[in-house]
Amino acid sequence: MNLVRFSVVAGLALLTAGVAEPVQAYKLAVSQYGRVTATLPWAVATEKGYFTDEGIKIDQIIAGMGGGTTLRNMLASDLPYGEVATSAALAAIRSGIDIVIVNTASSHIGEIALVANPKSSIHKVQDLAGKKAGFTNPKSTSELLVRLALKEAGMAGKVDPVSTGGFGAGLTALDTGGIDAAPLVDPILTLQPERYRVIFSFADLIPRMTWLVGITTRKFARENPEMVRKLVRVHRRAVDYIYANRDDAMRIYAKVWNADPAKVAKYFPKYFTYEGEWSRGGFEKAALEKMSEGLQLVGDVDKPVDWTKVIDQQFLPKDQQRPL
Repeated sequence: MNLVRFSVVAGLALLTAGVAEPVQAYKLAVSQYGRVTATLPWAVATEKGYFTDEGIKIDQIIAGMGGGTTLRNMLASDLPYGEVATSAALAAIRSGIDIVIVNTASSHIGEIALVANPKSSIHKVQDLAGKKAGFTNPKSTSELLVRLALKEAGMAGKVDPVSTGGFGAGLTALDTGGIDAAPLVDPILTLQPERYRVIFSFADLIPRMTWLVGITTRKFARENPEMVRKLVRVHRRAVDYIYANRDDAMRIYAKVWNADPAKVAKYFPKYFTYEGEWSRGGFEKAALEKMSEGLQLVGDVDKPVDWTKVIDQQFLPKDQQRPL
């Protein structure tokens, strides 16, 4: 090889070596992202650069309106990992979709409460005997909560649970006398307490329930175990940041949720007191059993869920892996 040709080849080699391979950009599917407070860790992870730290490029978080939508988005993505309601994950598995649950995202149901019209005679759950209590949609988390709470309060079979089609529709039905109680969440619950009378907070009757989980396909988990570990780790790191940096967590929430920071400061602090509102990833046997009980009440399953068949804990740190 002559000197000129050698110099050209060597120069091209050095130039090629200095050009990094482009990092593939992914879309992450998260049910109710930017709507449900439990999805805040993904906003924090984006804001603080935790995905980048793990060598993952997320160019968009797709906020599915519910489990089915999020599952479709996840399965169509090059990154088949997502966050969905536990009930949606189990329904997909029963339908033959080969997915597996790999981490807990939330095991506390937050601030949601059952409320009545303040002009009504309903003050406590026993006052609902012979009356109608609304929930959003059939087999939804809200129906599961209503039926579980009524059972815990000894009112199962004494109250008529009815579907209203959504939280807003439920409040409309309550205001017009179509139902006697409806579930309510923030910000109205805290910022406008005079509008409705709280009958009970669901968390007082159901303190622990694994209702939001991280899932992936078994094929992706088998072929890309380190990627799954990284995503679970990103979520855990963001959860730790939320609890350690509350003011900044509220700032990020206000930004992503497009909420007034002054109003957020009034209703958001209580979330830090809810153990499990944002989970570090591990599974709690009692919280899983409560979800299984609720699924049986709404007719999703006819026997207790065998969690060992649908959960894979290998992507969690050893100290978080527990008997199911």
